Amino acid sequence: MMLAGALLMTSCLKDKEEDTTQYYENTAITAFKLSCVNRYVHTTTSKGADSVYKKALTDPVVFTIDQAQHKIYNTDSLPSDCDLTRILATISSINAGTIVVNYPDKNGNDSLLYYNSSDSIDFTKMRDLRVYAQSGASYRSYDVKINVHQAETGKMIWEQKTIADVPTDAKRALWEEKAASAGMKQWIGYGSAEGYALATDGMLMTSKDNGETWAADDIDEDASWLPADNIAFASWPFTANDSTDYQLLIGTNDKSDKACVVWRKIAEYAKNSLPSKWILIPFESQQGYYLPKMENLNLVRFNNQVMAIGNDKKIYVSRDQGITWKTTTKYTLPEALGTNNLSATTDENGYLWLIGKDTGEVWRGLIIE
Repeated sequence: MMLAGALLMTSCLKDKEEDTTQYYENTAITAFKLSCVNRYVHTTTSKGADSVYKKALTDPVVFTIDQAQHKIYNTDSLPSDCDLTRILATISSINAGTIVVNYPDKNGNDSLLYYNSSDSIDFTKMRDLRVYAQSGASYRSYDVKINVHQAETGKMIWEQKTIADVPTDAKRALWEEKAASAGMKQWIGYGSAEGYALATDGMLMTSKDNGETWAADDIDEDASWLPADNIAFASWPFTANDSTDYQLLIGTNDKSDKACVVWRKIAEYAKNSLPSKWILIPFESQQGYYLPKMENLNLVRFNNQVMAIGNDKKIYVSRDQGITWKTTTKYTLPEALGTNNLSATTDENGYLWLIGKDTGEVWRGLIIE
């Protein structure tokens, strides 16, 4: 009798436990990200032939989940060469909700497939993304939109603007005024803590107090090799050291018949830093990839590359900080450009600006990687 009673009690407890099991009626998608996206990048070989290679999208893509409108989307568009038909996604839900991908079948009806993080999703055909409540009695549907750039990636995109759209540089105007007041022959440019100009005798001058006073700058080579005409300058933060600028000074000189002269300075501003000097980059180290001698030179830092633009309607790119210079199909000027007498500048939003000195035309360029 005692054994029978124990068995009966155990059976009752088991039934009571099963009866009190709770299933959540509500659920939602709480996280959505793309874990693997393939890109098919079009390029040109050294012989001019078209080529396509596959690479993975490396930049993280942030998605917004709008719970009120049941929408999932990315505000920063993916490159246009991404393959949306085979994407691995990482998706999470609350309350152990079951995630389902809904594709339309050949008759246009719903066709539901259980989500698996190791199975690719064709976002070009997916009708919606669903998450079913734990009880199975209800579900929430999300419209997933993956935005991609409509313009081709890896090439310059140009649009014509007006002179009123060109960003102004108040600091540059102030430096030019100070250099002129000090009797300088030509203002050159400025970095984080110094400004540069050419004196009437051709000496390279620097100011460390916003143009109030000027002194001859240190150079490591013969001053006769300094640029005399078509002078251009660029300065940007040197990532290897804090409080340091990497600076390039280019131009033409009668001592060089084919190439521009290129000078480099690593300007350090930290306390107890050693004095910096300008160094002439020798032509021998350029192995034929020198910057050709030309007029109307401009030097800009664009898309993390240093570029020179002159009067031959080409963009010369240096990937080794001024040692070698090459043209590429990636960086090109506008096809409708009506002049080769240009002024070039960049802005803080990542645009390259071209202004025709004789035509007044204005172009704004951008590249989408």
